[in-house]
Amino acid sequence: MNAGGATAVDQVVFWVLAVLTTFFAGFTITRRNPVTAVMSLVATFFCLAGIYASLSAHFLAVIQVLVYAGAIMVLFIFVIMILNREEVAPFSIRPLRVLGVLGGVYLLTKLVDVVGVGLPEAAPGVTPDGFGTVAAIGEVLFRDFLFPFEAISVLLLVAIVGGVVVSRSHQKEVAAVEAADYRHQIEELAHHDYPGEPEAPTPGHH
Repeated sequence: MNAGGATAVDQVVFWVLAVLTTFFAGFTITRRNPVTAVMSLVATFFCLAGIYASLSAHFLAVIQVLVYAGAIMVLFIFVIMILNREEVAPFSIRPLRVLGVLGGVYLLTKLVDVVGVGLPEAAPGVTPDGFGTVAAIGEVLFRDFLFPFEAISVLLLVAIVGGVVVSRSHQKEVAAVEAADYRHQIEELAHHDYPGEPEAPTPGHH
């Protein structure tokens, strides 16, 4: 960004990336196929990385691609493969979904209020020394936001453990259903091969 503020090219790039980010984010939460939703989320992360790069935060842009679009997405895909769930059920009216829609409308109104304020016509383009570097990011993460950083790490660990627990319970349920079907088939085969003792003829019947 120069001293006279953002140029027309910067604004065009920002709005294009913002529109693509919003589109892919909406595409993610409306897909019934989990794999399609994950790939849409990858595209969202790439668009966010482009926004970071346009703001001279190149380190955050690289981390966004390496960590989120790479490692986190691989983790999501493995969880989907382990759970082996069918496609998500179509939309239905549920209390939590209604609350989610109301929360989204509230956030949208706040976003409109923030964007409506606008920026000064001649925003200063002063960039601190070392902005966006590894040293600056590390100082912010491990000094100013150390506790939230560690809390997020614990949260991710709990999410991984929860995914494994859900996977194990789902596998046990599937194994129990398969065992019940197998026993039912064995009983049917046994009854077919040995239907039981023949009934004795009634008196007076030849």
